[in-house]
Amino acid sequence: MSRKYRTNRSKVYWGAIVLDWFEELNKRDLNRTDYRTMFYICSRMDVHNNTAYVKQIQIAKELRTDKGNVSKAIKNLIKLQFIVKVENGFMVNPHLFYVGKARAVDRYYLREDFNEHLKEKEIYQMDEESGVLIVQE
Repeated sequence: MSRKYRTNRSKVYWGAIVLDWFEELNKRDLNRTDYRTMFYICSRMDVHNNTAYVKQIQIAKELRTDKGNVSKAIKNLIKLQFIVKVENGFMVNPHLFYVGKARAVDRYYLREDFNEHLKEKEIYQMDEESGVLIVQE
């Protein structure tokens, strides 16, 4: 019996979901376009930095939906901190989902990078006493 090997190495092969994320997805008021946009972005993530280098117009075209709806979905996903806008794409929150990071230290730095992006976008505010990042209203 011959074995079949994966030949397309350019696509992400595996990802890990933090189980609490299912609870977060269930708690949030997400519509169909929000879910489809989130899953599309996750499927396009770069294994090195959790970033999907895609534009909203590309997402709309591939999902066969209106660009305005994708734009609303992106805004909602950013507000919920599932993703953050970065140069040329979107970074998926590695506290919830990550790809190709078997070593804990790699995941730590990826999460720190995501937190820095949130701080830059002023989505978070640091509570000086506890050291906890708090969502800006």
